[in-house]
Amino acid sequence: MTERSRNVQTGKTRQMEAAIAALLTCRTIVEAAEQCKVSKRTLLRWMQHEQFKKQYADAKREMLSGAINRLRSAGFDAGVRLHIAVKDKASPPAVAISAASRILDLLIKGVELEDLTERITALEESGAKGKL
Repeated sequence: MTERSRNVQTGKTRQMEAAIAALLTCRTIVEAAEQCKVSKRTLLRWMQHEQFKKQYADAKREMLSGAINRLRSAGFDAGVRLHIAVKDKASPPAVAISAASRILDLLIKGVELEDLTERITALEESGAKGKL
């Protein structure tokens, strides 16, 4: 591989990384393509490549994991707030209880999703090892 083709490949890799970041933050594929300065057609073509799909899926999983961690932190605060609301009979904070309850619901769903993802990954890995 020549120096020029390596530079072109590195540039393309950077563009693909930018495209993945754009896909994670933009509302549409067109918007993502515009943000990373490629055509919609190019972005759609990249999205068909296995390596791109894998990197995009990994990035989405990492983003979801970060959101779940934030929910865990909020879940602790919600639990404390619920505990205070239950103990404080003088002022029933209905709105706070409703919000705290919703946060706990989201936390439980997030933890379940993360656990299922880990289990599926482990099954896929053990299945792949069995094929070797």
